[in-house]
Amino acid sequence: MNGFTAHVPANWSRLWVTMWLTVSPAVIALAFVLPFWAWTIVALIGFALPEAVSLIRADDTYPPLTHTLRHFVPNWVAFPIIYGALGSVGAHWLDFAAPFKLGALFALLGWLQDHFAVTYAHDDPYPFSDRTPRIERKASPS
Repeated sequence: MNGFTAHVPANWSRLWVTMWLTVSPAVIALAFVLPFWAWTIVALIGFALPEAVSLIRADDTYPPLTHTLRHFVPNWVAFPIIYGALGSVGAHWLDFAAPFKLGALFALLGWLQDHFAVTYAHDDPYPFSDRTPRIERKASPS
């Protein structure tokens, strides 16, 4: 499925995963309608509190949001969404005229960052110094 996963690990709480699936988009969407100070309280409850619970527990029954995203969503989708949401919300809070245009620009930046990070994570494929040169054959007359 191009990196998407629908399988919930057996040791993960399905209710916890569902919580992340519903609360995360809601908290981000509320950033566009609530004043910053009110949104901060919502974010503390919706993001910080569950993250703290995830990190305090020794087992993986309650995975942190980062691990949940990593499991279900491929990086080439997650990074543009994260960057785009941050750009749009930031532009909204700063009273920019077109917050979603800036969000789209940030989403492109997120995709580029991920694309190049993945590419740079491996050895340089050129100049193929570990391979023997290919010998060109002359075409035989027919």
